[in-house]
Amino acid sequence: MDDTARSRRSRGELEALVLRTLWDSDSPMTAKELQAALPGARPAHTTVLTALERLRAKGQIRRVGEERRGVRFAATHTEEEYIGLAMLDRLEHAQRRSAALLHFAGQLSDEDVAALRKALNDQGQS
Repeated sequence: MDDTARSRRSRGELEALVLRTLWDSDSPMTAKELQAALPGARPAHTTVLTALERLRAKGQIRRVGEERRGVRFAATHTEEEYIGLAMLDRLEHAQRRSAALLHFAGQLSDEDVAALRKALNDQGQS
């Protein structure tokens, strides 16, 4: 296997890294800023632009204004919102939703169960 093949990211890995970088940023970023901030081997600028376009098409990021130095990008949801929406999406596709929920709950740590209980109690008091 040559160095090029070894350095390739798996499918979706770059998009995940771009989202993570946007979530960790205090402000929207340009493609060049994202390219420089990504960990590991630096992808080509056009590769970053392709990942950004794919994320935009999926509704996971949005363009933020036009500046002299380029378009900026921001995540459309926080990481917590994104994960919650992904979990709900999977549940909506489950043929046995209750069974899926019970399986999920059975995998939670004691700390996760306590946090979930508190959130449900707080929601019930609203």
